[in-house]
Amino acid sequence: MRRSWRELRRAPGRIVASVFAIALAVGAVGVLAIPTISEGSLHEAVARDGLADITLFTTPVSPATAARVAALPGVVALDRELDVGGAVIVERSGDPVGAPNTAPPEAVGAAPVGVRLVGLERRDQQLDLLRLTAGRLPGAAGEVVVSEGVARVGDRLQVAGEDTEPVVLDVVGVGSTLWWSDTDAVFGEVDDLVARLAPAGANRLVLTTATDDIATLRTTAERAREVLRDAGTTMTDFPVYLPDGTTPIDEDIRQVSTLIGLLGVVAGVVALVLLGSTTSTLITERTREVAVMRALGAPNRRLRRRLRRISLGITVAALVLGLPLGVLISNLIARMVLEKFVGITPDLAVSLPVVVGSAVAALVGARLVAVRAARRVTAVPLAEALRDRDGAPFGRRVSERLAARVPIGGLRTRLATRASLHRRSRALSMVAQVAVAVGALVIITGLARSVNDYNAAAREPWSWSSRALALDPGLPFTATDVEASSADVEAGVYVFGELADREIDVYGLRTDARFFDPRVRDGRWIATGQREAVLSDAFAQRHGIAIGDPIDLELATGTARYLVVGTADDASRAVYVDRTDLAADLAGPGRANVVWAATAVPEVSLPGSVEVATADQIADADAEGRAAIVVIFGTIATIVAGVAALAAISTLTVNLYERRHELATLQALGARRRRRGLLARELLPLGAAGVGLGLLLGWFGTQGIIASFEASNEVDIGASFAADAVAPIVVGTAVALLLLAALAVRRAGRRPIAVVLRGAA
Repeated sequence: MRRSWRELRRAPGRIVASVFAIALAVGAVGVLAIPTISEGSLHEAVARDGLADITLFTTPVSPATAARVAALPGVVALDRELDVGGAVIVERSGDPVGAPNTAPPEAVGAAPVGVRLVGLERRDQQLDLLRLTAGRLPGAAGEVVVSEGVARVGDRLQVAGEDTEPVVLDVVGVGSTLWWSDTDAVFGEVDDLVARLAPAGANRLVLTTATDDIATLRTTAERAREVLRDAGTTMTDFPVYLPDGTTPIDEDIRQVSTLIGLLGVVAGVVALVLLGSTTSTLITERTREVAVMRALGAPNRRLRRRLRRISLGITVAALVLGLPLGVLISNLIARMVLEKFVGITPDLAVSLPVVVGSAVAALVGARLVAVRAARRVTAVPLAEALRDRDGAPFGRRVSERLAARVPIGGLRTRLATRASLHRRSRALSMVAQVAVAVGALVIITGLARSVNDYNAAAREPWSWSSRALALDPGLPFTATDVEASSADVEAGVYVFGELADREIDVYGLRTDARFFDPRVRDGRWIATGQREAVLSDAFAQRHGIAIGDPIDLELATGTARYLVVGTADDASRAVYVDRTDLAADLAGPGRANVVWAATAVPEVSLPGSVEVATADQIADADAEGRAAIVVIFGTIATIVAGVAALAAISTLTVNLYERRHELATLQALGARRRRRGLLARELLPLGAAGVGLGLLLGWFGTQGIIASFEASNEVDIGASFAADAVAPIVVGTAVALLLLAALAVRRAGRRPIAVVLRGAA
């Protein structure tokens, strides 16, 4: 302990900087635990709440038909559910039920609030269990539970039915289910809501199977489709499969956290460079001390072991700080992702493989960087070591002798140039540290610009001002009736399909679409009633689909064949077909489920409930999601840049220490004490090289990350280089280097000249 404290007092600044930098790097590497933490929390919630293995979206299904599906081989449990959109008015009750309500009786808002009305089999519910945060479960007709923010216990809801007078529902609890955790919803008993709201029946079946691999789930869903078809019920959307206890966002979380983790690994590499630099300095400073012990008979092996302890001690101290920091960072990011996209708050979790792997990697790296420095110190001849002089003066290499003949300016410029040539490893280390910091910043700005450009490109073919999307399942609108009521609207179909085993957006449009510009790259646009399709060009190229090829488009109701007649120059993964053909394939001839309008609010009366969004609102939502991703990546990039900055200050300090005799001799001969200018001249070419290399790394890094997203999502995102961010990054890097140089010079100039020239410790 006393020896460790003595080492800390010898160079507290460098040691503390190294400990902090390695701790940051270990913490950054901890983001690799995000998939484990997120998936663990989600899978625990799936097992606890009984999330279904298969969710089927149907036209109204009778209890008898549902029972036939429940009797299929392998089906363990099945619940009927109702999902319809609704507009409700919330009234505060003067006689609250359950928890106290201090608000006075009042109507909240002049306009109805759009929510999802969800019917559950409350009397015998087996799947997607309703969890309460206040109040109680419904026990009588007309009682409901609402999600947080919709209303409070004791409030009364007025719901507009399709063909009935407003329905009154009493709020007796606040809560939600895992599936509906991010949705404003009202939960009631399925048969009670069916009777009160007058839909034809439940329109969702959720079920679990004895074996939940994807092949079994698909087979079970296909058998269920046949049972429903025989009963006159059709599917209104694709089944959702959750095989092997997974959740819908597992793959997205894994991909994002892996990319973040790569930045963390870069931070770890930079931190090892810093550790090597610091260890080398601390060990090199003991050259004379070690030489004395060697002269007194101490064996080299014992001395090397003692020197290696310096590096290991720094690393152990860093791990004490860094491992908890990594756990904290990974849990914070996992919580941010799950609360935003799933609506659940995970418990604190630790990924032992990541923790153990980070610790082992740090300790092994520390030993490796210490071994080389320790061997170098013990290999210095005793005479040179006892004199405490540079054992390899400038001019021993041919390249150094040639450089000495080149006229390169004044004394300080020559000294700076020769220092970089003489200590090439130090120069390369500084270039690498600057490159890593600049590259990380360029990657973040490039990602932000690329995602922003992609969102803009995805909206570019569309010219509508607002979009009304049906909340009710199926195709609830009659297309011609909607368009007859206003000249500023156009009805269509928007559903998901599967093509080449990938989910794809399917748009049913008029052949003379007003709000969509196909911008056909090759071929032509679709014709009416000819079962023709236009594909996104990037998707078509990735799957080798050419003009004239037939495609089998998997829809909720079955497989539909279309002929590809063109490719669209868009940034999406989509297929565009005639709406009359698509509506017929979806068992709704002449029907639609989306209305595009030229005005901010569609000036039409639409049956059922719709979700209206303006183009600006969708753009804002895209910006919000992009900002969350950029903040996460930006945080890790800041850590990388911070670690690189700490590594740079350590390198500069080592540089000045190794040249202490040279600088002190010049000062003793009358040279002015202007080490800052000398160091600035030395840093100028190194910083320029580092910035140039960092820009290249940033460009290639952005290209690689975007290519990864494009390959996994099969869309044409396009990597954008944020050229306008280059100047601020370059200027900021230059200022940072000058400040670091000033700090290093200030620290190095504290020792008297006489002490330095004597070589005294």
